[in-house]
This record gives sequence, C-alpha cells and structure tokens, in this order.
Amino acid sequence: MNPTTRIVGYIGVALLIGSATSHAQDWRNNLYLHTDLGPSFIPAATAHFNGFNPGGQFKGTGKFQADPGIRGDLALGLNLTKSWAVELEAGAIWNPGPSRADCLYQMPLLVNAIYQVNLSDHWKAYLGAGGGAITSISQGFVDVSPFFTPIRVEDTTTSLGAQGQAGIKYSISKHFDVDLGYKLLWVDHSTYHYEVFLLGFQSNVRVNDLLTHSAQLSLTWKF
Repeated sequence: MNPTTRIVGYIGVALLIGSATSHAQDWRNNLYLHTDLGPSFIPAATAHFNGFNPGGQFKGTGKFQADPGIRGDLALGLNLTKSWAVELEAGAIWNPGPSRADCLYQMPLLVNAIYQVNLSDHWKAYLGAGGGAITSISQGFVDVSPFFTPIRVEDTTTSLGAQGQAGIKYSISKHFDVDLGYKLLWVDHSTYHYEVFLLGFQSNVRVNDLLTHSAQLSLTWKF
C-alpha cells in the first residue's frame, strides 16, 4: 500500500469515527427527564365481593370509594422528531379511603407516545397516550367480630392499564421546561383477597374499571 492510499484510508476511518460520535451525541441530546406532581381523584367504582366469616358466607355488590390523594411520576423520554417522543414512565399514586386507615396505592409502569405542537418560541401543547402494568396495594380494616378490635388487611395485585394525557409547556431555557398537565389513568378490573386465618375470615373484592384523574405540575430536563 503506497503512502497516498494509507492517508486516504486513515481519513476515511477518521470520518467514520467522527460520524459515529456525532450520531451518538445527537441521540443523547434528544433524551430528557420528566417529573411531575399533583393531586389525584378517583370516582366511585363498582365492586363485587364474596367470602365467609364466623357468621357464614356473604356476597354482594357495592362501591369502591377513595378520597383525593396525590400522584408523582418520573419518565425518561426520547425525542424522535420535533413533534414525536416516546417515554418510559414510572409513578406512585396514593389515595386514602373514606374509612379509618383505608388507602389505595397504585404504581404504574407505562410506555407513552407524546405528540407536541409548537405554539411559539417558548410555548408548546402536547397530547399523549400509553399503556402498561399497574401494581395496586389495597389496605384497610375489617370488623370480623364484636369481640375483637378491627383487623388490618392488605393485598397486592397487578392489572393492565392505559393512560391519556394533555398539557401546555413553557421553555424556561435550552435545557428546562415547565408545564401544567392532566392525566387520566384507566386500570382494568383488580381482584383483592383478604384473609384473617385465625378468625375464619376470607373475602374477595373485585373492582371494575378504576379511573384516576390527576392535575400535574411538571419539570422537564433536556440533556
């Protein structure tokens, strides 16, 4: 190989390395972290229950109710274009119940698609939809017998879920955005099993189509 050929080869390798480095930097530059926090609200949902206690078997239909709570999320996102992005989101939602010590925890793990529209140099509007798995923990007390104090029960279940969201975003700087958004989380039916073995109590509660509304104040950090 003559010196001219070697020089051309070295230049070609250098260009390939520089191109790969540039693409890697472009990919990292499109990453962002999105975190949000705000109140959450759960409308009453239909609940079916059955089981047995020392007095015999029981079953029926009632309402699952929860008081206003709080939701927080953290998402890692990638801007695919100026308009489209994808996110992997994890969060936690806590809503107390209407009765003493009743509460519901929800932990969504979702993949979202986000569509953004530029309104001006600083303002953007966005819409999003996604789906994934929702792990829920239901806690409460049951009155098994008038001769015993209420017993604390708890169960964990995982269900499929879907989410829609919308909001408006303001760019503070090149790397930071703030936004005000709304999220609607739908959770497929969840079944909780409660048992107090020593007192002969068992109960299965199935909650249908739980909806969680939340208003979120958010911060986005762009890499």
